[in-house]
Amino acid sequence: MEFIETLELEGIYKDMMLQFPQEELKEFEHLKKITGKNYKIYQVIENEPVGYVILFETNDFIFIDYVAVYKKFHSQGYGSKILDYLHRFSNKRGCFLEVEKPDINNPNTLRRIKFYEKHGAKKLDLNYIYPNKEGGLPMDLYYIPYEGKIPSKKEQKEFITMLFKTIHFDIENNAEILNKIFC
Repeated sequence: MEFIETLELEGIYKDMMLQFPQEELKEFEHLKKITGKNYKIYQVIENEPVGYVILFETNDFIFIDYVAVYKKFHSQGYGSKILDYLHRFSNKRGCFLEVEKPDINNPNTLRRIKFYEKHGAKKLDLNYIYPNKEGGLPMDLYYIPYEGKIPSKKEQKEFITMLFKTIHFDIENNAEILNKIFC
């Protein structure tokens, strides 16, 4: 398996519209604008494209903004391989990721949470809100420690603040949302 950095977003974005809730999607033009030094789009290849990962990186951490396996490859272990690849080949302390709140009426939310927890993800003690143009979407923020340790509250706040300033600068009320997370 390999990750190939790409700027070809059209096909990936079409798949994102099928696999992610509308309120969690960034606009296509915004994704194009923020892709660069710290925000990267990777095709996941194993003989052919099997999925993609869109992430934000700092010196210490990874933030998975979107990760998906193409439908025809679902239930073949590629999601696990992707998370394992990120862990093995990054020199980071760990990985943050947003997860929908558990909803017994939507079994996919429970399945995703179980999947991430199986891979070592720990739910952080935050009132996390995904910034969107509708005012924000309550979600849970998880962290997969690569070095066995959860970042301190101060480190979490610094990272999330940088994340919001870097990839959510288009959201008018992102400072307000950030304050709600850490109050």
